[in-house]
Amino acid sequence: MRCSAKLLTEIEALCQLAYYCGRMLVADQDMTNTVLRFGNRKTAGRIGYSTSKGEEIVEQIRIARSFIDADALADVVADNYNIGNSITCSMFSKLLRTQDNDHYRVTVGDQKYVLRVYEQGDAVGRQESDYLFEMDWLLFLKEQGLSVSSPIPRKDGSLLGSVNAPEGKRYYALFTFAKGRSMSLKDQDQLYEFGASMARIHKISGQFSSPHQRQPIDMACLLDKPLQRIERSWGPQRTANLDILLVSAEEARNEVYSLLGEKPDPGSDIWGMVGGDFSNLSVHFDNGQPTFFNFDRCGASWRAYDIAAFLSNTNLLQASEGFSEAFFAGYYSVRPLSREEHAAVSPFLTLRRIWRMGLFALESGLAGYTFMATA
Repeated sequence: MRCSAKLLTEIEALCQLAYYCGRMLVADQDMTNTVLRFGNRKTAGRIGYSTSKGEEIVEQIRIARSFIDADALADVVADNYNIGNSITCSMFSKLLRTQDNDHYRVTVGDQKYVLRVYEQGDAVGRQESDYLFEMDWLLFLKEQGLSVSSPIPRKDGSLLGSVNAPEGKRYYALFTFAKGRSMSLKDQDQLYEFGASMARIHKISGQFSSPHQRQPIDMACLLDKPLQRIERSWGPQRTANLDILLVSAEEARNEVYSLLGEKPDPGSDIWGMVGGDFSNLSVHFDNGQPTFFNFDRCGASWRAYDIAAFLSNTNLLQASEGFSEAFFAGYYSVRPLSREEHAAVSPFLTLRRIWRMGLFALESGLAGYTFMATA
């Protein structure tokens, strides 16, 4: 029995509901958990907790999530980048959660930048090489004349720095600011240009190489690991739903393999660098020209998956046909899809939903479920 798209969507919605509104995990029922803010210019707070009896216990305790003080990061930027004096820094509006990067607006006079502090790498199985690979790709795209938010070199010429947060080492990078406004999903001209630019990124990236390694967006990433997390999260109470999901997952996997093969041929255009998470919120239009940003989910994968991820993120297939047709027309104007690639978009939509379920099947609890200050 194949899991319908409607049922997959309903299950995914339940996972997201649990993610945003669910379980604040505590180590002991007699303990009061506190979200801690890490660091400032003058002092560093002591890490500890208090019991329900009011007893203060000051000792090292595991921190799942911290937010680095914006003023402290302004000092980090001033010390490590040649971008001028009188640097100010403020956090962008964000949803409090454990599995996410933090972004700060950096301002020097009338010049703006974006500082990204990556989440602690152990949470997503990443190491320094994964981030350096991303930096290499963005510089490559910039050098090829594509409009992307690109990393700015530090004083020593490197592109990546790190800070010691309570939960462990967190890497950071400073990026150029993408001017303009987010793409409108009701503007066919913008959708056409977005599709064409996305195809250019795919096409030109066939020439890209890096000395660094980054995890590919393969079936292990899209299916195997998410399913393991979902199974651990759901437990025996939801065996029936899990069985249906597993059947649907295998059918989608087999359909992709039958269309595109289990291992892409070396040099094949159907596989290569992709953004991995493009949406209308990851591109700004200024005077009709798009600038792409937020490549944190990038990696080597099927190009058809990148299209499916965009369609899933925007729900474009649920809108009037004219909008999705504008996107595809733009994409086809630069890089026409083969019949097999186009057909593979459908099973990739199923895989994308399962990947999102795995993303929301948290194992380390929530940091919160509300938005905090805007930059």
